[in-house]
Amino acid sequence: MSLILAVCVSPQCSEAQRLLNIAKELLQTEEAYVKRLNLLDQVFCTKLTEAGIPQDVITGIFSNISSIYCFHDKFLLPELKTRITGEWDSNPRIGDILQKLAPFMKMYGEYVKNFDRAMDLVNTWTQRSSQFKSVVQNIQKQDVCGNLTLQHHMLEPVQRIPRYEMLLKDYLKKLPDDALDRKDAEKALELISTAANHSNAAIRKMEKMNKLLEVYERLGGEEDIVNPANELIKEGHIKKMSAKNGTAQDRYLYLFNNMLLYCVPKLRLIGQKFSVRERIDIAGMEVQENVKQNLPHTFAIIGKQRSLELQARTAEEKEDWIQVIRATIKRHKQNSETFNKAFNSSFSREDDHLPDSPVSHPLLQPVTSLITQLVGHQISRKKDKEKQTCKGCNESFNFTKRKHHCKACGVVSTDGAREIWALCRNEGMKRKVKKQVEIQTSLTGENCLLCGHLQVQEKGMNWNKTWVAVTKAEPLVLYLQSNGQDSKGAKVVPLPGFKVSVIPSTAAEKPEIKHALRLSHTQQTLLLSAQDAEVHAKWLDVLSKAARGETPTDASTSLSEHRKSQ
Repeated sequence: MSLILAVCVSPQCSEAQRLLNIAKELLQTEEAYVKRLNLLDQVFCTKLTEAGIPQDVITGIFSNISSIYCFHDKFLLPELKTRITGEWDSNPRIGDILQKLAPFMKMYGEYVKNFDRAMDLVNTWTQRSSQFKSVVQNIQKQDVCGNLTLQHHMLEPVQRIPRYEMLLKDYLKKLPDDALDRKDAEKALELISTAANHSNAAIRKMEKMNKLLEVYERLGGEEDIVNPANELIKEGHIKKMSAKNGTAQDRYLYLFNNMLLYCVPKLRLIGQKFSVRERIDIAGMEVQENVKQNLPHTFAIIGKQRSLELQARTAEEKEDWIQVIRATIKRHKQNSETFNKAFNSSFSREDDHLPDSPVSHPLLQPVTSLITQLVGHQISRKKDKEKQTCKGCNESFNFTKRKHHCKACGVVSTDGAREIWALCRNEGMKRKVKKQVEIQTSLTGENCLLCGHLQVQEKGMNWNKTWVAVTKAEPLVLYLQSNGQDSKGAKVVPLPGFKVSVIPSTAAEKPEIKHALRLSHTQQTLLLSAQDAEVHAKWLDVLSKAARGETPTDASTSLSEHRKSQ
């Protein structure tokens, strides 16, 4: 017994046990994670689809979650389980598995990139669609949800990649320098760290938006502050000195990067809430110290909308508020100057020569046309500071009718003209989409790793001649274009997670379909047929590599030459 105990407490045994503990933690968290992916893909996504929610909304919310779920459920989790529970004694390593499968983490890029839009869609459809809201709430009440919201579960794929990174770093620290698994583990960490950087950025954005949502709820929805452009800098209780009798009144401040919300507490038994008394712009704001010589810790905020005499509880608190507000004012001024400089450099030359002429810059033509139709005259070319009336209603700007500047088109308006402002912004978005359409790439020639006409069958439909391409810019994506040879309107299929297999010629439905292959996924199957064995072999090679997360080699030249010889 003493010999066994001596062996168990030896450094080698301890080290091996620590590595096994990390491996077990990876397996346990992976099993829990796959259950969450199943919840997103097989429950939320499926139920919303069955409820008749438009497919483009479903795709916008869940992105490529099906591919991510398939990868973890069919590949990563089974391999980890087999290794850790059945092979660990003879092969104690996980680096080789993670290194082999790490390239598939690239598919998280699409999910993370789409995450902000997905959150917006969930919020929008929850507010506007009672059916969407009902389906989501019914699922959230189930035990499998753990009393967590859809948004919380949608964040888990974003958080998972940094979790792999942390576990791998811990694993490498405890791995001997001469271990066989070190090289694979280091390579896996390198690949996963790249994906983790994108996920961490998305997590920070989500935390920022959650904070804005908390403030929005505490304000009773009075102020529309949930905007990616808004950043909460500081908040806290403060005393406001009454101008009438000098008494101190309890108030609360929310300082953002572009405004200060001056609030009064609401009387509530549960949970502190506030009502916004004034919204003061950071632009033009000043801070003064020692406004009341006979009272300690006082300072004043002077803004365009209102001036406030305030009192902090301590000298340190007063100094902190003053420093933070002044730093916010300085940063806002710098950002405004940078924007104005860039904006004026683009248009000032035309403004100097044509001060009263219609807007002629090509990017502003659609907006000019819109405003002309709505208000009966064209946008003035005067600088913002010279504009004294609203372009939407012709009202003069004053203390109650404040000036608003739309950065999308240059329109200056009052609160009463917000409808025009909103339409202007929508037109700007259309212009942005139009610009993106204009730069759609051609799915031919030097842009592609491989492209050409194939017979394609999808979802049991008839075979159709389709232009199929894998581009150099997106080597893990398959484009299917039935109309033309460019990416505009093309069907896009992310390849990682698909299984690529050859279809025997005897199994083909049509005699002419001899050189076919199958792309299969849990919820999608594509059949592709080439004109001959050589073309078939090239597509099989490119698609197989892309499905494994590897970048295929350029096969376009040889395929082009082959087509010419036919």
